[in-house]
Amino acid sequence: MGLIEDVPLLKRSIEIGYTMALIILLSAIVGLILAFPVMWLWNFVFGKLHEISMLQAWALNVLAGILFGQKGSGK
Repeated sequence: MGLIEDVPLLKRSIEIGYTMALIILLSAIVGLILAFPVMWLWNFVFGKLHEISMLQAWALNVLAGILFGQKGSGK
C-alpha cells in the first residue's frame, strides 16, 4: 500500500471508487426493500392469477420511476 500513499491522485481515485460502490450497493438494498410493498399490493389486487416475485416488483418499481418520475425542478 506504499504506492497508494505516495501518489495522491491514485489514493483519491480509490476513495471515489469505494464511495461510488457503497452508494450503488445502498441504492440497490433500498430499492429491494421498497419492492416488497409493491409485490404485496400487486399480489393482493390481482390474486393468484398474476402473482409476481420480489425481483419483478423491483423491476416494476424501476419502470414506474422512469415513466412517472419528476422531469425537472418545475421552475
